[in-house]
Amino acid sequence: MAPAPDLLDLDKATASEVKTKGWPGLMRKVRAHGAVVVTHHNHPEAVVVDAERYRQLVAQANAAATATARAQSLKALQAEFDAHLATLRSGDALAQALRRPARRSGKIALGPSR
Repeated sequence: MAPAPDLLDLDKATASEVKTKGWPGLMRKVRAHGAVVVTHHNHPEAVVVDAERYRQLVAQANAAATATARAQSLKALQAEFDAHLATLRSGDALAQALRRPARRSGKIALGPSR
């Protein structure tokens, strides 16, 4: 994904220019330049883009949020796996299990089961 342009790099329209030329004039500028920053007293107030570009931006933002959530889930699973693996590698859990006596439940039947 391309980096977002700085507001200073976009074409500008003052609030009074928008009032004077109206909506059609602003939209001509948007179609010509892709996006227009509307300024008020030389401060950016809004960025106007056409509806299709807005849909694309929302889809990109949603995809990025989904990818971030998946990456965080994967990191959490990896950390949990690494913790379990470290326990297994240390041998402490196995040694502790071997120190406990084995328990038997039920009867032990010798020979064929019936």
